[in-house]
Amino acid sequence: MSLPPITPGPDHNYVAFFLSFACNLKCSYCINLHDNVSRSEQANRDYLSADDWISAANRLALRADLPLTLQGGEPTLYPEFYRFVNEVKPEIKMDLMTNLMFDVDAFIANVPVQRFTREAPYAAIRVSYHPDQNDINTLIKKTVRLQDAGFRIGLYGIDHPEPSINRHIKEVQERCLSLGLDFRTKEFLGEHAGTMHGTFKYEGCVAGEAFRNCECRTTEVLVDPSGKVFKCHSDLYHSRNPVAHILDSSFGAETIDEFRACGHYGDCNPCDVKVKTNRFQIFGHTSVEIRNVR
Repeated sequence: MSLPPITPGPDHNYVAFFLSFACNLKCSYCINLHDNVSRSEQANRDYLSADDWISAANRLALRADLPLTLQGGEPTLYPEFYRFVNEVKPEIKMDLMTNLMFDVDAFIANVPVQRFTREAPYAAIRVSYHPDQNDINTLIKKTVRLQDAGFRIGLYGIDHPEPSINRHIKEVQERCLSLGLDFRTKEFLGEHAGTMHGTFKYEGCVAGEAFRNCECRTTEVLVDPSGKVFKCHSDLYHSRNPVAHILDSSFGAETIDEFRACGHYGDCNPCDVKVKTNRFQIFGHTSVEIRNVR
């Protein structure tokens, strides 16, 4: 059955398919596990078949500045990852959020460069560096290998509040830049040593003392491994209150713009409420709009 297209509007900033919540790292500060979400519960969710993911992606009618971002977990752990990236219609450009633990030679052999090639102020393949999990020497070698193969790839680290970790990140950044590799840093989000870190738009939205009611709408299409669509990352990671399924014929871009009642203000995921750059790398964007907090 042919499904109607999903055409995000000019204010929609992000379309993400979370192909898998499985991960081959065990970071204690994982943003996906905000507010004690269970790693095993996430990883054991149902998965869409490759046929269904391909059908879902082929519904998308995306602007040149809006890619389909693949993430997780670690999206390359999805068993049919290579089939998916090869069989989605060619006009869909993709970004990849990854820890780069995969076999880069297999990736180069199985992934067309043009799938992850577009004009943008940042790399289509974005690698997260986790100092207590990744080996930076291995990451650099893999990054160079992919870059030499024609992929545009960048590394990212966290501006960690722990001084020794932060110094290390800055040293790694200088080393990568000297090698001609893109290395950028992101703000640390969450609690460390009893202090909350992050530039958040709404007071008390993260780790609040008590849940409050509000109305919320998003600028993003967030789809979990089972195909459920959520209005925010907090609901996504908790598998709470899906608004639709990506294969529902009635689901369209207009659904994204609805304000929805929420009883979990105070449990917002930092990714949703932080003030950050948008897809054009212009600072001041926030993924969700919240009103009527009470």
